[in-house]
Parts: sequence; C-alpha cells; structure tokens
Amino acid sequence: MIVKILFFLSLCCYAPLSQAQEVSFKDSLAAYNLHRISITRTGMKVLGSWGIVNIAGGAVTYFTTTQDEWKYFSEMNVVWGAVNTGIAAVSLAGIRREMAIKMDYQQSYGRYRANKKLYLINAGLDVIYIGAGIGLATYAQNTNKDQPIYSGFGKSIAVQGIFLLLFDNIMFSANQLDNSKWFRLMNEIRFTGNSVGFNHSF
Repeated sequence: MIVKILFFLSLCCYAPLSQAQEVSFKDSLAAYNLHRISITRTGMKVLGSWGIVNIAGGAVTYFTTTQDEWKYFSEMNVVWGAVNTGIAAVSLAGIRREMAIKMDYQQSYGRYRANKKLYLINAGLDVIYIGAGIGLATYAQNTNKDQPIYSGFGKSIAVQGIFLLLFDNIMFSANQLDNSKWFRLMNEIRFTGNSVGFNHSF
C-alpha cells in the first residue's frame, strides 16, 4: 500500500511542465508558482489519503484483533492518521488562500525555498521517529512490563516514520527539479537603484 501511494505521488509530482513558450517574466513566474502549488496539492492529497487509511484501518483492527500488541499498534496508527489528515486539510485550505492572492517575485521565490526547507527539516524529524519506534520495539523485547504497549506503539511509529521519510524526500526532490528554472528566472532580475530591470533570453 505504501509503495503504491508513493509511486502515484511520484508520477504526479514529477509530471513535466507545459512546454509552451514563456513570453514574459510574469508568465514564467505564474507558471513556476502554479507548478509548485500543484506539487504541494498533490502531496497533501496523498498525505490526507494515507491518514484516512490509517484511521479507518486502525479503527477496524483495534475492534477486531484479540492481540494487545495489535490493538496498541492500531491505536497509534489512528492517532497518526488524525494528525496527518489534519495537516493535509490545513495545507489544502492554505493553498486555496494562496491562489487568491497576487505574489511578487520575492514572495514567490521565498515560498519555493521555504517549501524545500520544510521538507528537509521534516525528513530529519522522520529519521528521529523511525529511531524512536525501533527503540521502543527493541525495549519491548527486553522488558516484561507493558510489553504490548511498547511493541505496538514502537512498530506503529517506525512504520509512520518510514512513510513520512519517503514522502518528504519525494516532495523535496519534486521541488528541487525546478531549482534551475527558479535560479535562472531570479538571475534575470537586475536591480538598478530603486528600479528593477529584467532581462529574459529566448
């Protein structure tokens, strides 16, 4: 399931931009902004779908399994699912607000860089989640107290961390593919006193 979801995300995020001729700086900026927003929207839909799957699957497993470890595993999956779904919903609402405003080149480029930085930071946190999950699961094997809790929670956290690490790396890479285009676009801006000059080569 994880592989299928991330494969779909990769196809959507790495879809090439339209090859239409960029007739002006404004057109180029709008196209790059639209592509950045499209990547984010696709990613948040995948994250939200993953969250819903975890909520539904975790709830079903929690009430049907007879093993305590799987109950705690399912319980933690539901919690992560709720958080991921909430993040996706808030982000999609933010995208709608962002599309309603008109941003200049500094704001646009700033959003692009901020997105990449966020995914890198999240990837670092994901590694911590994986380590913490593995640590809890390992601890469960060496203790007789509350073993199902540590094992169930640990395995769930590790699984969620693995998914999020792959997700954040794909999202960062999808944005990074446009880095040369943004760099070229921003390099075409020339500051002369209080005015801004623009040089675009066809």
